[in-house]
Amino acid sequence: MDRPQADNPVEDDTPATEADSQPNDIAAASEPEIVDVWSRTQPKYRIRAVVLLLVNLLLFCGLCAFTHWLHFARVFDFSLRGYVAPARFWDSTAPNLNDFILAPINVVQVPQHALVLGIVVAAIIAVPIVVSILYRFRFALPFLLAVLVFAHMPWMAVTLLASCILASLRPFRMNFRFGSALVGLLPVLLYLFLATRGTPDQLASYGAPTQKSLLIAPWLIAILAAAVMLGTVLLIARVVNYRPGAVAPVLAVMFAVPVVLFHIGVGADELAYRVLEGEYGPRSKRFEPTLKSRETENAIFAVIAGEIGKSFSGQLRFDLRALWSLQPEKLRELKRTVSRRFLAAFLADRAEAYEACKEFIADYPHSRYVPNVLYIQARVLDTRLDEAKLAHEEPCRELYSDFPHVQSEEIWFTLLKRYPASPFSVQAGLRLAELKLRAGNLDEALEHVRFVLAGNGPNANGPVTTQPRHRSLLAAAAPESSLDFQTEPYRREARRLAELIVKNRDDPQYGNAPLIEFAALDPRRAGYLEQLQRLVERYHDSSLYDNLVVRWAAALPELNERTAALEACLRTFTAGDALPEALYRLANLETQALAAEDESRRARGIARLHEIVTRFPRSCWAERAAERLEVLEPRTTENGATT
Repeated sequence: MDRPQADNPVEDDTPATEADSQPNDIAAASEPEIVDVWSRTQPKYRIRAVVLLLVNLLLFCGLCAFTHWLHFARVFDFSLRGYVAPARFWDSTAPNLNDFILAPINVVQVPQHALVLGIVVAAIIAVPIVVSILYRFRFALPFLLAVLVFAHMPWMAVTLLASCILASLRPFRMNFRFGSALVGLLPVLLYLFLATRGTPDQLASYGAPTQKSLLIAPWLIAILAAAVMLGTVLLIARVVNYRPGAVAPVLAVMFAVPVVLFHIGVGADELAYRVLEGEYGPRSKRFEPTLKSRETENAIFAVIAGEIGKSFSGQLRFDLRALWSLQPEKLRELKRTVSRRFLAAFLADRAEAYEACKEFIADYPHSRYVPNVLYIQARVLDTRLDEAKLAHEEPCRELYSDFPHVQSEEIWFTLLKRYPASPFSVQAGLRLAELKLRAGNLDEALEHVRFVLAGNGPNANGPVTTQPRHRSLLAAAAPESSLDFQTEPYRREARRLAELIVKNRDDPQYGNAPLIEFAALDPRRAGYLEQLQRLVERYHDSSLYDNLVVRWAAALPELNERTAALEACLRTFTAGDALPEALYRLANLETQALAAEDESRRARGIARLHEIVTRFPRSCWAERAAERLEVLEPRTTENGATT
């Protein structure tokens, strides 16, 4: 290998004599070999090297903080838990590299993010290795510390320590510097293999070839880009004879590229939305519809422990659970206290979610995720705590959002008017129709229902859905796809509401009062049956009477009472728009709960479903009956497949 020579700042064109050449040869032989940045001992080179190394260290710390921000949406986190959690590799719940590509931004949803992550990781890998080669091993240690402190990647820091040793220290260091750098990548390859294996629950839903390609793409890009970065920097360093002024800017470019790519190809609004969706979306821990019974019990016992200043375990825990299920008189007040605490915590979460959505829209008014955020914001306001389920023998914290809150009306209206082509406009139209009906504006309610049933939007000729559609490898998924939103249930409910309004409005005796009062009843609230009963008695001679009685019968808590009441409805109401609903609800009982005790009930239920389809083909209940029949009586095609 050619050995580079030291600089001669002053060139002398005078021909050298034989006497003059001998001292020059001796001086050249005594000059040190230039093998790295520190080989140049002149003060200007030393000062330049130190200053630029510090600048690169600051830039690298910024890149590590940027990496942490991409993963946790926080720039800095110096808490002990933030360092301990990723170090617990034996814990299946500890953060790993698969979490990095799946949350908060999922590379399957945003393929461009795979390129950003790949280059970010490549820079984190390449910079310490190239610093250990060009600036010597000990000067790479602050860069490794930055990976630990700012990026919160302890095992990556340990891996890069081994890489720097292999790349720069004897006996591993080679004269062929790029070869040393490639040897230094071997521990990184092992680390990526071990840290990306993942758990089945992480990767089970990503079985398509395209999805698998996107999951592995960041790490392939990281290795290839790191090799290219190492080769480029080492080549430039060799060409400029290891002058620090030429090496440092190249390292600075390595830091800037992933940041620029993220803001151009992905965007800060993407990260902000993904965090918001994870915290407050339909599948978030705070707003998931049903909390597991065990988790509910733990939360209840935590409240009780806070009330009396103790923690429960062992036999005392089981005694309290038994007392709770028996509902003794002395625990009634404690139950009310627990319910109030749960409700207060839920309302606090709801207020926090509302403000977070409001801030996102203010910060990113032109983001493609604004319809999603409006949907989450309105849905959060509609969400309520089912207090009856919480006080049940088997307590369960259950949330529901199918009875709209008056506070959400403005948000649903904004979503519908500004984004009528969004799939969420279907739910917005239904919720506005329900709210307008409760306010007594039947014409406006029907107008919103017609919008829902008209099939407006990009999929006007078919059902709108946020289920993933076929797309190219690098195309980002539709912004609403991660919410797994289905519009058909809302269209079906809109058809039911339209029939109810059209066939029962403008009662000759009561006008629209029965409809308005009926629409104001929340089926999940305590006293719903009593309120229905009062409406039945008050409007016993109205056109809505049969609907009220059928709904009352279907809401009875005991199975036998519910069955008998629905059968009585069929005998009493031989015509009218409530008859198909009574048939459908009774058929559902007969084909499910009652069929387990008497198989003949299943056949009767199927016969009732056929009756609905035949006698009431234009009713919304006929459509539901047809769907149930497809499940209960699947058809067989000519090739033997079932449909």
